[in-house]
Amino acid sequence: LKIYQMKEIKSFLTIIILLVSSFLIFSCEEDGNNAKEPLLGFYTISKSTLTAPCTSQNGAVTLPAGTDVSDAILNAFLTDIVCASAGDKAIEIAENGKIYFACRVEGKKQDQGSWAINSDRTELTLTLLIQGNLVPVKLTGLQESAAKIIGNVAAVPVPPLLLASVEALFSGVTDQAILINFDIELERLN
Repeated sequence: LKIYQMKEIKSFLTIIILLVSSFLIFSCEEDGNNAKEPLLGFYTISKSTLTAPCTSQNGAVTLPAGTDVSDAILNAFLTDIVCASAGDKAIEIAENGKIYFACRVEGKKQDQGSWAINSDRTELTLTLLIQGNLVPVKLTGLQESAAKIIGNVAAVPVPPLLLASVEALFSGVTDQAILINFDIELERLN
């Protein structure tokens, strides 16, 4: 009888060990679909510098390469969202390829477009609704870190009034748009 009880206890313990092991294996297994995209988060534009001169069509007004256009680019991007504090404004790169402009403290956000990254992670394309227009902004030569996203943006059409905050003479330019090329740095806020 004792041998029978020992075998029964041994079988019972074996079943318990198998169940616990199965539970641990399956609960610890990483689901590849849940791997978090490292770009997800809130950002601000911390730096934008022209990489080539930009000139009005008649050549009357030019900004040289190296000109800091950070404030103009930041204002152009985030003008469509109204927050209690301008410092609260942010760009959210969200799941499912969505871009939101957000008021972080207020918890307010609005759908502002989409994003996609190529398989080599060298190009990030932001398709943004800016002042009523869909504007594709492709960052090439992409550099990612935990704190920043850095890239170069080529041939983005901007209204001359956007550049008037950097050079007042652009306020008199009647061109529909000026093409600009610039390096951009998006600083992570979270």
